[in-house]
Amino acid sequence: MITEKHFWVSDFNRASNYAKQYPDISKIFDYPSATWLTGRSKYKKIIDRSIKRTLRRAAPYLPTFVLYAIPNRDLGHHSAGGLASDEEYFQFVKRIAQGIGNKSPVVIVEPDALPHSTLLDNKQQKHRISLIKKAVKILANNCDAIVYIDIGHSNWLSPSDSYDLLMQAGIAQARGFSVNVSNYQSTHDSLLWGTRIASGFEDEKYFIVDTSRNGQGPLDDCWCNPPGRGLGETPTHETPSRFCDAYMWIKVPGESDGKCNGGPHAGKFWPEQAVELVQNSPFIR
Repeated sequence: MITEKHFWVSDFNRASNYAKQYPDISKIFDYPSATWLTGRSKYKKIIDRSIKRTLRRAAPYLPTFVLYAIPNRDLGHHSAGGLASDEEYFQFVKRIAQGIGNKSPVVIVEPDALPHSTLLDNKQQKHRISLIKKAVKILANNCDAIVYIDIGHSNWLSPSDSYDLLMQAGIAQARGFSVNVSNYQSTHDSLLWGTRIASGFEDEKYFIVDTSRNGQGPLDDCWCNPPGRGLGETPTHETPSRFCDAYMWIKVPGESDGKCNGGPHAGKFWPEQAVELVQNSPFIR
């Protein structure tokens, strides 16, 4: 169960280098957002220590981590990368579990990886699902994290297809699933879609909604740096659906989706976009 203790505002301000030129964007970092674990070589061998340091810094609050290192991540698109082999990936997940130990942060498992599996042939799809299932099992058996498996967003898969994928990916060992990560679907649509998925499970499962950039809703089917967007509901565990554990800022607002619509490479902080998000969000001005 997510409580107010899970909403940790990081002491690392991604906007500090831009504060003089773009003073408004520092307001983004008054709110809690997630820490992404991408398997970069600089950190992968010390990820357990890095997580322990983050947990110490956050105490008594608990951070949100995003596991985003599956091999062939993003199927070679804007966020291409991930770890080089299955074994390397599982070792990385084990180190994450060791770092978490008996703490209970939120861990979101592999944004977009399950929906992307529908674009693969049958053998590749089964393999990808097995990677996610084993990662969830490692976390469940080796730490006390609150685990959510990502299932994309309401404009991608049907509730029935989402349910089937989550069952195959071992949701029995997770708290539930995450929706709308790094996307722009409205909170209203995300709640309806997530509730339809969650209500299908015999054993109750729950979901969280990424509201970091959905304040203006989607722009047609554009998912990569659509212009004119705004920040969404601020993180809270008070939601109108009994199946929805929380609204969270999972994607860090202001980070690019990729080299499209004028953006830098995926994950790089883009101050011009951050300014636009703030300007279209009068509730934080």
